[in-house]
Amino acid sequence: MTIDDLLTIQPGARVSIANRPFSYVGRSGLKLDDDSIVYWLYGDDDELLSVTPDDEELVLFESLEDELEPDDSVFFRGKEYEFSYESAGKITQVEGEADTEMDDRYLFSEYQSPEGERLRIVTNENTGEVCAYLGHTISEDDLNEI
Repeated sequence: MTIDDLLTIQPGARVSIANRPFSYVGRSGLKLDDDSIVYWLYGDDDELLSVTPDDEELVLFESLEDELEPDDSVFFRGKEYEFSYESAGKITQVEGEADTEMDDRYLFSEYQSPEGERLRIVTNENTGEVCAYLGHTISEDDLNEI
């Protein structure tokens, strides 16, 4: 399954991601400040699949309950995650059961472990709500229709 195929599925569809079922319930389109687009696909088990079509990047995240205190690095579950990326953008599309609202602005920072795991801290600049996610990069080869 390609990224283009993934972006055409409708809420209610099921996809296998790295041999794990992902029940797609909704999507948000985020236009970043550099005009690139990122899609956040929501699963029914507090999963978030971040899709950046221009970079062909797929990152599967799980929602965390932990409050993280970011700096140049974050210590989480005995690992150190180094700051790797920061961006911001505005929600331009909402479909199905998404955890976002149209026109909300989000700031997000990523931290990466030496093993490649990623921590993403997302702040809704409209509401002040902060969410944290733990994830890893996947490839198109990890995507299959169910």
